[in-house]
Amino acid sequence: MQLSLSSCLMVLASTAALANAKSDIKFDSGVLHRRYNSPVHRRGGNMMAPVASTTAAAAAPAATLNATVVNCFLTVPANLLTAAGLATPFILNAPCSQTVPGQQSFAEASVYDPATGAISTYHPLIIDAGVTPIVPPVVPAIPAGATVGIWFGFNGGVLQLQDVNGLTPDKSPLIGAGGAGCINGLPGTAGDVFGQVSWCNAQPFFAAVNGGITAGKVTIPALGTDTMGNPCPTSRSFKMTDACPSDNVGTQYLINMKTRGAAQDTAANRAANANLTVINNASDEALLGHLIDPAIGCVPFNTPSLDDPGAMVVSLAANEIQAAQLQAPPLSMVPLKDPDCLLTATGALSVPKTNAYRLGVNQQPVAGNTNATVDPTGVTGALVPYCNGLNEVAPPFLADFQKVFINMPSPAACVGTNFFTFLCNRVLMSEMLLGCPPPAVNPIVCQFNGCGAATSCVITLGSPAAGNATGVAAPTMVTPPMASVAGATLVPTSVNPWGTAHRPNDGLHPDGAGPWLGSHSQRHRKHKHRKS
Repeated sequence: MQLSLSSCLMVLASTAALANAKSDIKFDSGVLHRRYNSPVHRRGGNMMAPVASTTAAAAAPAATLNATVVNCFLTVPANLLTAAGLATPFILNAPCSQTVPGQQSFAEASVYDPATGAISTYHPLIIDAGVTPIVPPVVPAIPAGATVGIWFGFNGGVLQLQDVNGLTPDKSPLIGAGGAGCINGLPGTAGDVFGQVSWCNAQPFFAAVNGGITAGKVTIPALGTDTMGNPCPTSRSFKMTDACPSDNVGTQYLINMKTRGAAQDTAANRAANANLTVINNASDEALLGHLIDPAIGCVPFNTPSLDDPGAMVVSLAANEIQAAQLQAPPLSMVPLKDPDCLLTATGALSVPKTNAYRLGVNQQPVAGNTNATVDPTGVTGALVPYCNGLNEVAPPFLADFQKVFINMPSPAACVGTNFFTFLCNRVLMSEMLLGCPPPAVNPIVCQFNGCGAATSCVITLGSPAAGNATGVAAPTMVTPPMASVAGATLVPTSVNPWGTAHRPNDGLHPDGAGPWLGSHSQRHRKHKHRKS
């Protein structure tokens, strides 16, 4: 199986054939799109131009497609939070198509049953306008009194929700504050967007679950320990986070790339349609649950799938619920400088927008000194504690598992030549994007090829910036140069992410920020075995 990839800075998207239903991981780098260089959402310095229109896509003819577009509109049903609404295909409007890697859109619903405390997951189907599903979506069994939340992910630049009348959440009585409670950006502000992510009824969902936890109804699985004996990371651990934490979903779909027909990615649909292509959404949540956890001996908080009976699946909601309860400090909470939380019109920091994002992923609002230099709780959203978390927590973790990660393939060929160098470069790119102040000693130093991929990285432990307050020298961890990407020239320069040496400019990352900060998604099924 090959995968498509995306990020908070770039979208590295590819389509690839579904060879079989196994979980073997193969990667294919494809089309790159610079999110903030898209025609209607452009980043220059700290300024971002607003999205051109909140209803522009509604009038586009269904048959008119344009593979160069990176900002899309998704029409959701009027009865969005019901079983019937979830089973009604959501419509990706022209000129966008699920067959175009940089336009692929994904939905993930979580259901909380207050009677039992159970949490389950459903994957609403998204199809192109004018296209019929290959197999009708499964109608989920929603318990009486249950609370439903829905989260959306995107492999392009900006995905905006709209109702059946073409109205976005800030204007819609159906999906806005008085309806399904959908949020695309700063609530009530036309044209303001997070970017790839949005959600509906998220805050009531998490409120219901958190109430169940307080009442003792909800059981949160223990984190366990990795093969080094350390607590397993959550989605709020600096061991795996980046500049844009808690984004996108783990959903996958089956697509006929010729007819554009689509189906939910279930065991039954795979068995009946073995020649279809799997498309997937990159996410921090899936990076943790599908790659990092299995590699280091950890088990994610999986929940039952309502569309694929017997399957246990990773979800944003379950990951964030577990993280809120069990992650020890320092916490990687959504920072104020997260690009998704900057005001779309001006690029300015915004506490209200950051709070809107945080509430959508079960995090507490910003509080305290937003210029704090020490904040293990992450509640202030301040830059320096977040940067310190990246520098102090990630390097020792990557060093511990270097031998494991170096033997795993890279999710993105122009970020790292293996999983270890990919993760190292991801930290460096996050620090550049956030504008982190340079530490006294850079704990991670990499070499890059002409594609911008890290080919080798050195982790220096023992500096205060790498999790050792004493500053006593410790052995460095070095990964040898790997085979370069085809057609790329090795640049033997150790690159400092703060600008003393610059990454080669191949047009994919003109400001040196790199092509990919996000994570990659592969869903691993764990079917319960029933006695016959």
